[in-house]
Amino acid sequence: MRGTYIGNNKMLVLTVWGGSLLVPSEDLSIVPELLINGSIELPLTRYMIKNIKRENIVFDIGANIGYFTVLAGKLVGPGGKVIAFEPNPYLYRFLSDNVSLNCLHDRVTLNQKAVYSSSAKINFYMALKFMGNSSINCHDREYFKRFEDEIKEITVEAEPLDIYLKSFDHIDLVKMDIEGGEYQAFLGMKGLMEQKVVKTVVFELNKMMLKDDREPFIQNLKQMETIFNRSFFKLSDEGDLVPISVNDLAAMDFCADIVLKC
Repeated sequence: MRGTYIGNNKMLVLTVWGGSLLVPSEDLSIVPELLINGSIELPLTRYMIKNIKRENIVFDIGANIGYFTVLAGKLVGPGGKVIAFEPNPYLYRFLSDNVSLNCLHDRVTLNQKAVYSSSAKINFYMALKFMGNSSINCHDREYFKRFEDEIKEITVEAEPLDIYLKSFDHIDLVKMDIEGGEYQAFLGMKGLMEQKVVKTVVFELNKMMLKDDREPFIQNLKQMETIFNRSFFKLSDEGDLVPISVNDLAAMDFCADIVLKC
């Protein structure tokens, strides 16, 4: 076990890469794996460790409790920047505490917002048991067949990443884990993509959570591949790039750790 219960529904976890994280003991999505292994999503963890360099600029979209935010903060060093977004108010408190716990406020900027196609107030559906499954899209019957969960609907602030067009001339990595919100997020960073400010995007394809956005999202990815000659990859278990086509992605119900090289 890599964690210790410290009271008030909180556990302190030591990750395999040396970060200390406060986590909600009642979460059933990422916390069990963190407690047992000291890590989550090993392919992505390994990819980030191999590829994020000192002074890089990293965006963490859907930061949750801050596992990847803290990892990126340690990797970019004091000369780099990490901009993290987490709209879930409960998880955001853990995210903020974990940035403080790891002394990273000199390089990490936190936003209690969703990333979206425009600046707006939007509905957000908090998963109360499997907290990492929270989404801007309403959970349907198929979800509840797989997860015995409770959902709370709230309203959150949202903004597009294109508001950063004048702030950065390059963004080395955008890591996106937003449970079906990917299409709206991509629409909101169209300018960054067209001007090639963003170098790499890591995201997932989740048919169940994308809902009606799945087909337009696939078409968007196909345009990037065929018209703009962007390359897509999956991550191997060791965090290395394995080429994959958008047609192959479209045939999958779920695919984690898709890497788009811009």
